[in-house]
Amino acid sequence: MSPTLLLLAALAAPPQLDLAAAAVDPEATAAGLRARAGANLDGWTISVRDAGPNKVEARLRSPAGQEQRRKLTLTGATTDDRSRELAASLALLVEEDAPPPPPKKPASGPSAATTPDTTKTRGWLGLGPRLEVGLPPAGGLDLAGGAWLLREHLQPLVNLAWSSTAQDGLRMHSLRLGGGAAGGAALKAGRIWLGGHVLLHARWVQARDVDVTSTWTFAAEVGGLVQVRWSRVLLAARTGVDLGLPPLTLRGAAAQISRGPAAWVLAVNFGFVFG
Repeated sequence: MSPTLLLLAALAAPPQLDLAAAAVDPEATAAGLRARAGANLDGWTISVRDAGPNKVEARLRSPAGQEQRRKLTLTGATTDDRSRELAASLALLVEEDAPPPPPKKPASGPSAATTPDTTKTRGWLGLGPRLEVGLPPAGGLDLAGGAWLLREHLQPLVNLAWSSTAQDGLRMHSLRLGGGAAGGAALKAGRIWLGGHVLLHARWVQARDVDVTSTWTFAAEVGGLVQVRWSRVLLAARTGVDLGLPPLTLRGAAAQISRGPAAWVLAVNFGFVFG
């Protein structure tokens, strides 16, 4: 028979207990040992002999063949007390040698409990300066926000921006509202997020000179986005090309301002993280 089969047979075999010591009741000790050790006692060989007044020497052989000897001092005042004390000590020695229980498999099926997903969706909102390099350049404020989804690879974005410029008495104001998305990934243990973005805007443009006129146009922003994140604070920078359709040329009494079809834009947002 192979060693594996011998070991399996030993594990399934009942324990061999020889608890003939005058200080204890052998039957009571054996019953207490079985109650405490349970199935871990299968395959063990244990013998106990007197080693002095209220002292015993225990010899234990595990199912794997490992042997140990222990001298135990029993402090119980009666035979029943010493029997319970010896049973508890022997059970502890058996359990120390027992293999750890196998991990429990998660339950399956309709009645299985579902482990709650502790992952929280985090978002951000920030405000900061905006620069548009055109003829002439324009500056203003940029309000942006978003959320990190799909393991922080996707960000839906919303954007509200205002910019203004002037030349020789002709002043232009631009207000845009829109949204889009950014795709990328987190770097540096999640502190830095880097990716590319596309934003679509409805843009209202007003020109002021001798007269005041306004119009609606369409704009699209395509570029890159970088964010530096802390626990509750964020610094973001967005840059790229702003495409205006149709291109605009605003004429005043002594000046002209052109917008489109393309201009370089930079927006910086200082904000907070929530979620």
